[in-house]
Formats: sequence, C-alpha cells, structure tokens
Amino acid sequence: MKSRFALLALSLTFFLAAPAFAGKGASLTPTNNTVAGPGVTSVAAGDSERIFSHPGATDVCVTVANSGKVAIEVSITGVSSAATDVPAGGSLAVCSKDTTAIDLNCNGESTCSAGWRVDDV
Repeated sequence: MKSRFALLALSLTFFLAAPAFAGKGASLTPTNNTVAGPGVTSVAAGDSERIFSHPGATDVCVTVANSGKVAIEVSITGVSSAATDVPAGGSLAVCSKDTTAIDLNCNGESTCSAGWRVDDV
C-alpha cells in the first residue's frame, strides 16, 4: 500500500510540474508603433522562420527575447542587411533602414524559442 501511495505521489508531482518543464515563450507587449507581432515562435534546429516581410522597404526595429537554450539568429534583409545572434536567455533590439524581410534562424543543434515584435521607426 505504501509503494502505491509513493508511486501515486511521484506521478502527481511530475504531472503538476510538467508545465514548468515545458517552458513558456517570452511574450512581448505591443506598442503604438508595432507593425508585426508580437509573437512567440519555436524554430527547429537548422530551420528559419520569416516573421516580417514588406513589399517595398521600410524602416523598422525588431525586438527578440530568446527564451530557448541556444542562440537564435536575427537576419535582416534590405539595403542595410545584417545578422546577429541573441544568446540563450538574452534579448536584443535591432533597427534597420529599408528593411524588406526579417528572419529568425536556428543554427544550433536544438530547437530555438523566442518572443519577437517589429516596430515602425
């Protein structure tokens, strides 16, 4: 009887703790200048996700809060194209003129997770 109770207690502990182990994405709040997002994404290792595209070119800032365990790369396409890594647990805001696209790339060996928001300059 004691072993059944111990097994039940252990199972219940893992069941209740599961949401904490799952990890939540970093959620950003919108601003008066937000043009895309805010969003939370999970990108598989070796993949990328386009979070913003514009048919012309526009001046924007992208904010990324990395909630994953590996770095995620922010790649900005436009006249002033650039790419930079956001370390695990870190955050970064990058502004760029004449932007046509913004991608989040997961170059690590495990899934990347991040919250993001794109704002008009």
